This record gives sequence, structure tokens and C-alpha cells, in this order.
Amino acid sequence: MPTRIGVEEFFMKKTEVEYALDSLSKLVEYVFEHRQGPIPPLTYQKLAARIGKLNRLGDPHPRMGRILGKMGHMFDGLVGDWGEGIPHIQSLVVNKTGKLKGLPDEGIKEFWEEYPTLSRAAKEDKTRTEYKKIVAFGSRWNEVLASLDLPKLTQQDDAPTDSKSFGKGGESEQHKALKEHVRQNPEIVGASKEWEAISEYALASLDEVDVLFKGDVSCIAVEVKSVLSDGCPDDYKRGLYQTIKYGAVLQAMILEETYGLPSQITSVLVLESVLPAQFRQLAEVLGVTVIENVKVTRRAV
Repeated sequence: MPTRIGVEEFFMKKTEVEYALDSLSKLVEYVFEHRQGPIPPLTYQKLAARIGKLNRLGDPHPRMGRILGKMGHMFDGLVGDWGEGIPHIQSLVVNKTGKLKGLPDEGIKEFWEEYPTLSRAAKEDKTRTEYKKIVAFGSRWNEVLASLDLPKLTQQDDAPTDSKSFGKGGESEQHKALKEHVRQNPEIVGASKEWEAISEYALASLDEVDVLFKGDVSCIAVEVKSVLSDGCPDDYKRGLYQTIKYGAVLQAMILEETYGLPSQITSVLVLESVLPAQFRQLAEVLGVTVIENVKVTRRAV
């Protein structure tokens, strides 16, 4: 027989949109509680308890996928200074049991299209990398709440609000457009359209490769630099070393069979403009393949 709490929940049931808004507020609150990092995940049941979504017996409801999906799509079209975009805060919510224990359910493929095809280890790296973004998004979470007519949350007085973690940097629209252009045109880097193309592939080092093309026997890691780097030439030097780093980490990840990476790794640097003359000798010494003058024919939306 239902408990009194269960009956009240049954007759005072909120809509999925209301639960989605409540979920966002509670997840931001949870992020602020762990703003110094690292941040542990929440099970679906723990989030359900926080928002008061109970079954007829008064227990936290284990199914939250539809609600989290609605919450994630609330970010679509929001206008604000989000830098690289609003992180997928719903990825903090994970399975309590099963083959995906400790990981988001595969319903998150609405936002991470490649997620179901990733190995267990790659899924873990993907979520940990996203958690870094969620914490680094910092005080901007309050701006997201305000954009959805939700009350801002109080933060700890002793927590820095002007630190780098709470700044407004991030990925430019030009960088996103170039990255997507390369992903849709694998021939630019010598990959095949039959290969799997993954944007923002998470490495075990918790860095992200802009695009990873993965075939049966080889894969190509791509770091891109848009024309905006012309205004900061040292960004090109950083790109050269990023290319080296990503290739080295992927080589090491081959040794862990759970990643399912092929044995041949190549890493390249793709530029919308050209490599400044002062870095050409460095690129040659480092052995970095640089592909220049890649023009974006269609801007990513």
C-alpha cells in the first residue's frame, strides 16, 4: 500500500519540464558544493531524491532519462557569453548498477552522438573531461539559471569569483566551425569517410583532441587553429606542441586494450591560415605535419 508521502507525490506530480528545471537548479547547487573539484557523480536516484521525484512508495525514482534530456535541450538557443558552450551538466548523473555503473546512461547520445560506440575506458575519460568543464564553468552557471528564469544560487564567500576557472574564455565560433568542417571532410587530413569521426575525443590525460578519425588499422588526431590565432602567434607554437602531446598520449593508450585504438597513430595540425614563418623550422624539427589554408565553406551552427 502506498505510503502517505507516495500518495502526495502521486497527486501533486510535477510536469517533466518542472522536474527538468528543478534538476538544473539542484545540479548547479551540487557543482557549487564541489567548486574546488574534483566533483563526484550523482546516481539517478540521488538526483531524484534532491528534486523530490518519488514513486508511489515514497522512494526516489530511478528513471530520470527523459527529464535530463529535456533539461539538456533547455540550453539550446540560450543567448549568453558561454565561451565554448554550456557544458553537459547532466553527465554528472550516472547509473547505480549495471554495465554502465558509475557512468551516464546511453540516452546521453542525444548530446554525445558517439557515446554508445566508445569503450568503457573512453566513456570514463569522456565524462571526467566533461566534469572538468562543468567545474570550470563556475559562476557562469548562475547566468544560465537566470536565462531560464531560475533564481541564482549563493556561492561560498571564500571562493574566488574572478579566478581563471570562473572566467569567460573558451572556444570561439571560428574554431568550432573549422573543427566541424574538418570532421565533415576527412580527406583534408588523409582519412576516409568510412572512418569513425569523433569531435572532442577525450584522452586519458583529460585533454581533448579536436577531431579523431578512427579506422580499422590507424587513426588520425587533429588539432585545429582558426584564423583568430593570427592575432596571437604563440597560439600556433602551442598548437605544434599540442599535436605532439596528443599523438604521444594516444600511443600510450594503445597499450590499454580497453580503448580499442588501432596500432598506427598520426597527429596533424590543421590551420585556417598559415603557420608563421618563425615556427616553420620548429615544426620541421618536431616532425609535425601542418596542413594550411583550410577554408571553411559552411559555418557550424
